[in-house]
Amino acid sequence: MTDLLKTSAVLILIVILLRRKVSMSAVMPIGALLLGILYLTPPLEFLRATAIGLFSPKSLEMTLTLMLTMVMENILRTTGMLKRMVSSLSVAIPDRRFVMAAMPGMIGMLPSPGGAIFSAPMVNEAAGDAEIDPERRALINYWYRHIWEYISPLYPGIILVAGLTGLSTQTLFAVNLPCAVSVAVWGVPFCFHGIGRQQTQTVSTSRRREFLTFLAMISPIILALLLVVIFRVSAPLALGGAVVSLYGFHRYTPVMIIKNLRESISAKALFLVIGIMIFQEVLRATGALAGVSAFFAASRMPVHLLLMVIPFIAGIMTGLTVGYVGITFPLLLPLMGTPTPSPALVALAFSAGFAGVMLSPVHLCYVLTCEYFHADIAKVYRRLFLPSACVLAAVLIPLYFW
Repeated sequence: MTDLLKTSAVLILIVILLRRKVSMSAVMPIGALLLGILYLTPPLEFLRATAIGLFSPKSLEMTLTLMLTMVMENILRTTGMLKRMVSSLSVAIPDRRFVMAAMPGMIGMLPSPGGAIFSAPMVNEAAGDAEIDPERRALINYWYRHIWEYISPLYPGIILVAGLTGLSTQTLFAVNLPCAVSVAVWGVPFCFHGIGRQQTQTVSTSRRREFLTFLAMISPIILALLLVVIFRVSAPLALGGAVVSLYGFHRYTPVMIIKNLRESISAKALFLVIGIMIFQEVLRATGALAGVSAFFAASRMPVHLLLMVIPFIAGIMTGLTVGYVGITFPLLLPLMGTPTPSPALVALAFSAGFAGVMLSPVHLCYVLTCEYFHADIAKVYRRLFLPSACVLAAVLIPLYFW
């Protein structure tokens, strides 16, 4: 119970500071420091956790991936490729709603941390001069960015679940598919209500030509996807290869490359990643989340409720799929059935945890998206509750039929 009260106090402070417009890059180290104080963590142990959060391979990979994402976005935007990409797809499929959803959905196929910052300019471009408030634009980008995380074997969360439970990625794909489909379906009424389709008059040959233009403009992203999906190249290497290809295609000089790097890389965004990684490592070092999970596991709550509540809280606290899976699934496995875990119960725990991730104030994509669109975090947050609950309800399908 003590762990629950302490961690709740830290989360409440984080939400209050964010509501008061304090930068997330400053909020997360403050949260980590308060957590260390509440748990009376020795200074050397706290510094060790901070160092791990800063320099672990995972942290460095996330930071590098985010940097390359920002560099690639800048190249596509400043060379006009981004504008052509959106305009050609808008002609080929003359419905701005489809384009606004398709862009983050397509970028979401690539499991890059903070990838929502890449698709945000595309959503903005697709929206055009339509009267769509910043909160709605942020919701669309954030919502459709996360369709694939339920089912894609490229995502670390699915890989980790498969390793812990012994279930194949094909089984996890099938059992989580209702939730993935539900994201796309529920996004229509909650994201696009009141937004009309753009009206254009184009002939079919023009649409075909524009679609080919779209494929040409999006080819750097497709290149990165192919490198990750087919050749199993790490995301930083894949994005690095795409960036180098773009430099060569547009004949960037050393001076242009330096300018591109200077304009692209946001120190604020990088400090944000670092802050979140430090917070997560302090969570682990203090044993805070493990204590919360153990508290609920020792209670006499029904199994199905436990499989929802524990991952959900862990998802909110970490903001990462691998975070709640890695911390809670080893504890919950005995509740999922023996000797082989029930796929439906695994789906229940996974979906509940991911609902927490989507509602987490420390979710990198959420914060970056709101910052890009200058959206009110609290207003976007309120718009997330109902659609997230609707998506979670889709887990009743595997529970009933599996």
